[in-house]
Amino acid sequence: MPDRNSTITWRVPLTQPPVIADLGIGLHGVDSQVDDWCLPDLWSLHLYGYTGELEVCGTVIPIAPGLVSLVPPGVATRYRYRGTSRHLFAHIRLPAQADEDCPELPAMLDCGTDLPRIRDRFETALETRPRLPHLARAEVWSLLSLLAARQSSRYDDVSGLHPAVRAVLSHIEAHLSDPMSVASLARGVGLSHNHLTRLFRAQLGTTVVAHIRNRRMHRAHHLLTRTALSVKSVAPMVGFTDLQTFNKAFRKVYGVAPRSIRDRVVNHPLEEAAPAVALDLSYSQER
Repeated sequence: MPDRNSTITWRVPLTQPPVIADLGIGLHGVDSQVDDWCLPDLWSLHLYGYTGELEVCGTVIPIAPGLVSLVPPGVATRYRYRGTSRHLFAHIRLPAQADEDCPELPAMLDCGTDLPRIRDRFETALETRPRLPHLARAEVWSLLSLLAARQSSRYDDVSGLHPAVRAVLSHIEAHLSDPMSVASLARGVGLSHNHLTRLFRAQLGTTVVAHIRNRRMHRAHHLLTRTALSVKSVAPMVGFTDLQTFNKAFRKVYGVAPRSIRDRVVNHPLEEAAPAVALDLSYSQER
């Protein structure tokens, strides 16, 4: 009988950038609700956008949006899905052997409020790998280092964030393309509209609505500068069904129309390919 309580951890060697064997978007749960995997020579890194279960070393670990799993070479895993399930994945080779000085990471980590940065680094690696493989390696290395730093308790898990706030942040990040309201988010974590609003303001210095808008605009800018997607394609991916409303919201944040950003990337790809966004959309931006 699989154990549902044990915590599984491994030593992860991070002294050198990983070698990327494969990187992409995984789609599962279409033909089968169960998959068995074992990569003999590669670490497996997943960022989840769905709910399900991961069974590893006899332990069943819940999968939820905003969680990251890391499994070393030669370890058998079983995934149980609940319908169509997508995740970002990287299959990597870490060049050094793990020793006692290497950070210890659990098989499953909660990204918490670092989810935007972790997701952006994953997606930047995915987009840059074909033409700038060294940058993709650096992004994955940075992502792993960020996870290690979180695990060493230097980030929000010890800063007093309310569990409901962390849950809402993870939900927002995983559902930027979906309709969202403060009321529905509050119901999802068992709070009233007013209680969630007060918690957000007190702990993050912004409102729920402002945070959703900022994350959608950040995501839109990322897609416009790091992919070949058109403005018309990007709009619904960040929750806008009306193109005019999307243009207005984007211009309000960045001062230019999304088409201007897209055209600039087409004409000067290397100028816009470097680091994410010139504007800092942090939680404390709007007070």
